[in-house]
Formats: sequence, structure tokens, C-alpha cells
Amino acid sequence: MRILIATASKHGSTAEIGEQLGRAITSGLRARNIEPQVDVKKAHDVHSVDGYDAVVLGSAIYLGKWLKDATRLVDRDLDALQKRPVWLFSSGPITPGDNADNLKWINTPWAVEHHMFGGKLDPSVLSFTERIATRAAKATEGDFRSPDDIAAWADSICSTLAAHPDR
Repeated sequence: MRILIATASKHGSTAEIGEQLGRAITSGLRARNIEPQVDVKKAHDVHSVDGYDAVVLGSAIYLGKWLKDATRLVDRDLDALQKRPVWLFSSGPITPGDNADNLKWINTPWAVEHHMFGGKLDPSVLSFTERIATRAAKATEGDFRSPDDIAAWADSICSTLAAHPDR
């Protein structure tokens, strides 16, 4: 079973979620006696989703939207994505319970699920303009990503894939 995990990350936090998902999905499927090949890539390095049995695609939320690398991948490969199980996730400097209803992909009918992860806001990696914008928005600094939430979602993905290994 070949699985692609692709992420669009502004400052690396969303890519770290993708790496955690990759490790958890690999070990979760092996525990279910399925030997996966899990590729974790940056969305802009994905040339095609052909050849993958399933896709997990995530993006940082930046100024209320997914990053262009993720949306370009979806726009380019939409037909292929609709032919395989796809899980979407978003992360941002918000906690998972915050309102994210305006995200374009949150209720897309062709995805198995969209999951919202908290993000990480570290002013030390921001540009001067980004620091001003986060201060003006009164954004809370910190790391709101939950390793337990990431692991639980990966386990849910593994359960679905193991129930339908022939997809």
C-alpha cells in the first residue's frame, strides 16, 4: 500500500505534523499486518498522485487560507484525488476548536475527512511584517499542536485503510 502525505508549510510546523503522521501511519498499518510505503513530501515536490493508494494532504492556514502549494496540487490533480481515499488537514496558530468554516476544503465531498490541528506561532521565525500582523491580530504565541490528536487521527486513517486494503 502506497500512501502520500503532502504538506504545504510556511514555517515548518505543518511539515512536522506531516512527518508525525507518516511515522504513525507506518507503524499503525504495520501493527495491522499491512506493509506500507509512506512518502512524506512537500506539496510543491509532488508531481502527481498517480501510483498512490491513498493521500493525506495538509496545509498551514495563512491569512485564513490554505497555502498556494496545497491548492495548486488539488487543482492540478483533482480528478486523480477523487479516485482514491483522501484525508485533508489544516493547521494554524489557532486551537482546534476555533471557527474554521471559511476554509475552502473543510467540507469537500471527495475527501474522507478534513481535520483541523492547532498550529504553532513562534515569533522568532516570522518576518518583520508577519510579527506586526500577528501583534495587530493579537495572535497567541505558542505551540498548539497536540501529538495525541495527531496520533489518534493517524490511527483513524489506519483503521479505514485496513478495513479496505484493496482500494
